[in-house]
Amino acid sequence: MEPELLAAVIPMVAFKKEVFDYIDKLIKEHGVKGAKKALYTIEEAAKILNVKVSRLRQAVFRGEISYVKLGALVRFREEDLQNYISRNLKQVKAT
Repeated sequence: MEPELLAAVIPMVAFKKEVFDYIDKLIKEHGVKGAKKALYTIEEAAKILNVKVSRLRQAVFRGEISYVKLGALVRFREEDLQNYISRNLKQVKAT
């Protein structure tokens, strides 16, 4: 590669890396709006449901919530969490 061309390309590559590093940092810090995970850990699912991990483990043991078993790991799909919320929703009768 010619030295003039190489001198022009190197700053562009460095700038591109800085931009990608900055975007990665923003995603890690703030997440991406609308981004969904395929499976949630028990800690993440408990946080979403606003319950203690021990309460969610009880729900798994009692068969109250659907889950995905990956070897020894328990994972939850978003639809499992939504179904659990729907099944536990109590309607208030209007008087």
